[in-house]
Amino acid sequence: MANYIVSYDLNGPKPSHAEMDKHLEKIGAARGRILESVWYVGTPQTQAQLLDHIKLILGTEDLLLVVQATSATWTKLLVENEPLLAAWKANA
Repeated sequence: MANYIVSYDLNGPKPSHAEMDKHLEKIGAARGRILESVWYVGTPQTQAQLLDHIKLILGTEDLLLVVQATSATWTKLLVENEPLLAAWKANA
């Protein structure tokens, strides 16, 4: 299992942010929107597999970054700290 940070810019008419949220939910892993267009994903998938899954919904004008992370610190996020910490530790 690994911890990933996924960030994207949706620059075209599709997908919408709601469509992207639903697409990321299909991963079936620990996940949560931590900033406006930044997600935490904890999954056994490889970085390349995660990237390929997300690319399925993106348009040619959209931007995507997938980073495998081994440590992180933060002050305020859009999710509660305790569940995120628990997911992070479970996937570390």
